Formats: sequence, C-alpha cells, structure tokens
Amino acid sequence: MEITMNTHINAEHIVIPRNFSVEEVGKIRSEIYGMFEIGKIHFVIDFQHCEFIDSTGLGVLVGVYKRCMDNRGTLKIIGVHGNVQRVFQLTRLDKVFEIDAH
Repeated sequence: MEITMNTHINAEHIVIPRNFSVEEVGKIRSEIYGMFEIGKIHFVIDFQHCEFIDSTGLGVLVGVYKRCMDNRGTLKIIGVHGNVQRVFQLTRLDKVFEIDAH
C-alpha cells in the first residue's frame, strides 16, 4: 500500500488507497497524526481510488475530524463514490464531514 501525501492550497492532500480498512489504517493514522505534531491542521482526504472502507477507517476519519476541530483546522473529503459513499450515508457521517463527491 502506498499513501500519497502532498501540500495543496494550504492543506495536506492525502490520497486513500483502494481499501481503507484495518490492515491499512495504521500507517495512514500515523502519517496524519504526525502532521498534527508539526502544526498541520488543514486536510483534504481524497477517496477517488477507494472502493472499500470499514469501521476502523471511519474511526480514523472521526479522530482526524475531532482533532481538526479542536485545533481550528479543516477536513474536507473528496472523490467519494460507490460503496464508500453509501457507507458515509448509512452512518450519517455525510452530515458530519464536508464531502465533495467530485
């Protein structure tokens, strides 16, 4: 699994891999929380390639969202589609997160 991260328009842009599940979240969580430690508080998380997310992946997103809010940062989720979009809708997290499906 390769995680792509770069700074884009004053926010860290993170591309989520095809499966965002218990097997992959540890590295992503560590990378994002490491960014918080150096003062990064604005994030764009890109799901354009992601086809699956489980409760562990959702938990990481909720943790990142909470940390962003605690530090007056922002979290935007983009590229959500298919089954991943349905998971966000079923869990009502589409009402919590700023999500742009395109």
